[in-house]
Amino acid sequence: MLESIMKRNEPVVIKCPNDKCNGCTGQPVLDQCIWVRLEDADNTVAIVDPGRKIVHIKMGSDSPRTYKGAETHWESVFVGELDLSIWINAVGIFLIGPYLTLFFASQDKGIRYASFPRVKSILEKSLLEQMNSEFLKRYRIENHRRVIFQERLDTTREWVNHRISMALPEVNIITREIISEVVANENNPLGKIMPLILDDHVEEIYSDFPGDNVYFDHSIFGRVQTDVCLNKKETAVLSTFLRAESNLHLDRKSPSLKTELLVYDILLRVSISIPPLSPDGASIEIRRARIRPFTIFDLIKNGTLTYEAAAVLIFSINSRFNITITGEPGTGKTTLMNALDFTTPNHWRKIYIEDALESRVVKNQHQIRFKVDPIEEKTRSIDKSIEIIKCLHRSPDYLILGEIQTADHSQALFQSISAGLRSIQTCHSGSPLSLITRWVDEHNISLASLALMDIIVSMKRPTPGDSRRYVNEIAEVCKKVDSGLMRYNGLNTIYTAVTPDGLGKPCENGVFVSSRFLEIIEKIVVKLKAVSEKDRYDQISLSKIVESVNM
Repeated sequence: MLESIMKRNEPVVIKCPNDKCNGCTGQPVLDQCIWVRLEDADNTVAIVDPGRKIVHIKMGSDSPRTYKGAETHWESVFVGELDLSIWINAVGIFLIGPYLTLFFASQDKGIRYASFPRVKSILEKSLLEQMNSEFLKRYRIENHRRVIFQERLDTTREWVNHRISMALPEVNIITREIISEVVANENNPLGKIMPLILDDHVEEIYSDFPGDNVYFDHSIFGRVQTDVCLNKKETAVLSTFLRAESNLHLDRKSPSLKTELLVYDILLRVSISIPPLSPDGASIEIRRARIRPFTIFDLIKNGTLTYEAAAVLIFSINSRFNITITGEPGTGKTTLMNALDFTTPNHWRKIYIEDALESRVVKNQHQIRFKVDPIEEKTRSIDKSIEIIKCLHRSPDYLILGEIQTADHSQALFQSISAGLRSIQTCHSGSPLSLITRWVDEHNISLASLALMDIIVSMKRPTPGDSRRYVNEIAEVCKKVDSGLMRYNGLNTIYTAVTPDGLGKPCENGVFVSSRFLEIIEKIVVKLKAVSEKDRYDQISLSKIVESVNM
């Protein structure tokens, strides 16, 4: 009977016999259990039991499971008082770390979010609350030396785990670990949003002002609303914490701060603005990097790249072209740059210059990372422009420059290129043409210097808050010789997402001048498709593709 229920798409109400699930007949009756099947989650199913305030979850084989004990068998989670309407309207159910997370449709507010600690009964919930209370008393009484954030989390988890094992040795290790991690997560400045930070599908988290509900961008569901809010005291604590962790200024003279933070091996880029710059109170944006960064194959799979666009970009970066990735905020520029970085040969010596560390360290590659002060820091002692110029004496094979923001950055970039360095960087603009306009009119870059840039990649996000992003255009910079000088001579679209295969013809005075260009791109496309059909692919797979094509 239950197998037949699973084939239905809509929620099904189930009558519970006296012996509950063991004697379930699957006959529907109101105010009893509800069986929810998620069509788009690889047969993830849930049985909602309002009587016992429990949800029984069986995850599909492709659902994210990031905690011990979360296999493909059933798991029960005590969720307290149940609002059946949110479960009936569920669009996503996941087990993320020590939490059950729920996404559900709301007619007036789009997709909404809720999370629950993965405790199995009211007794385990009471134990969680007791450990929280005991930890808070201990924390207030003891004099704590200042420790780094990750050490604080680890110390809290160890203390709670030990406390439970001594007081209640019959509690199994998985339950102890779940409760320990929840206590550690709740008792830190990021406590209320830790379930979001742990979710690898969460991209950016926003709090516009104290007391306003937090919302976030999700790679599957787009922009999602929550009932979580950070009050004035919590935002003040977070502001102090970020100032202490970053050792940067955050005060009336420097009312904004940008820094990175490592949480459980998860890299966060946190930006915060405070009064008087933000008159309604602290405004917070947190960009979350994936634990496993996107590869070229991942970007092809999620629609960011077509095979043709991927082939052109692989050709370009492995030819050491000067590449600028442009687009509006949140279009995936850094994600694409990191994915392209993974395709470069292991023997290259690469230097990274970033104001927030968003690059990834790859085993067996030669990588040197420099962290400069962000433009928000008024008393900058490590300036990005100066460090770019200093790379002339550091002998890189390729520069990865992060975001080019100011006129000084742009001028340093083109000065380094004119001296013979090769680079890839990101820069905000709406299109390749608008970027050229910005460089010329606002940053005073000459037409001769512009001719040194090779290609400009344009990223698009059609709808704000939507999860869809894609490479819209790849334009090569055309050049001409005027009075013995190389000068910028317009842009030629070598790829566009508008046409079926996307490929255009190289211009006579661009970088794609090889008569074998289209032949090489076709070979790369064939090999990309062959590798994509396999279940597993990695950086080694990309290296083999590059090595096998004579570029």
